[in-house]
Amino acid sequence: MHETPRDAPEFPRGESRSVHHPNTMGINALLICIVIGGTLFQLFGLPFVLRLWGIHAACLLLPIALLQPLHWGLIHEAIHSHLLTDRRTEEFVARLLSVMHWLPYDATRYCHLVHHQFSRHAYDRADEYDGRGSYAVAWVRYRLWLCGGLYWAILFSPVVAFLPERYRARVMANAVPLREEGDSKIRRLFVSLAMNTAKRRRTCREFVLTVVLYGASVWVYGEWWPMLLAAMSARGLWHSIADNLAHHDVALDEPERARNHAVPRWFGILLLNQHLHLTHHRWPRVPWKLLPKLIDSGETGQPENYFRAALRQFEHRYPRLAA
Repeated sequence: MHETPRDAPEFPRGESRSVHHPNTMGINALLICIVIGGTLFQLFGLPFVLRLWGIHAACLLLPIALLQPLHWGLIHEAIHSHLLTDRRTEEFVARLLSVMHWLPYDATRYCHLVHHQFSRHAYDRADEYDGRGSYAVAWVRYRLWLCGGLYWAILFSPVVAFLPERYRARVMANAVPLREEGDSKIRRLFVSLAMNTAKRRRTCREFVLTVVLYGASVWVYGEWWPMLLAAMSARGLWHSIADNLAHHDVALDEPERARNHAVPRWFGILLLNQHLHLTHHRWPRVPWKLLPKLIDSGETGQPENYFRAALRQFEHRYPRLAA
């Protein structure tokens, strides 16, 4: 038995009461500074290095790329309310990190918590083919999705917030197929997100801020702007590959419909232990630093290597026909 009781998955309309750990909060503050500093360097410092060193400065894209899992991990901690102890500060930092990562925070938070409640429902199985339309088209679309398509779709998703009300509702309704029990409830949740006036206004405002931020970066890069595009493409590639990794090819009767994976310890820190996704689904209110202590909570078998599992998503048999 564990000291912390197992919580039900969080629901997007509710307030979560998360476990806070003083050491984790201090480490999070340090990591926030690293990520913000690294992102500002990517957006506004790297252009000057490129002008001094030329194409040799491209080697700096590697450490920049390694910051991306950490960047998303911090946003993820804020979604579950264990990034910082002060809620207002946490909310401000989370939105700042999201603007710098080019993610719509309200939609990202809402959809992630819906994912916890309805993991591997029909709308959430990118690795399966539902039999509609051409399989060849679905095969190509799935690989484009993995190769950055998911991130670029998220990147421009805030445009939906600028549409008239009836079009917003239609777009969100069409995003959720009705194929099994619970899908109609999920569709209503997504439509309610599009109809929420406060969230829509924040999304529009933050999208404008993001466009201004990256527009200023393009101006600073000047003729070196393809390097910024390359850095964003690397971010999009990682984000798209990692998004469904913990749920890829997971049967609907598997525990929490998720899996843990094995990584080197240093990379686990960069991921903020998101490779322990099964454990996270079981204990969604526990901060990242404490997750390794809970991995014995019912899991059996040796976890697959994280990188091997990532490559397995590209096997020729995916997307496979839905059962």
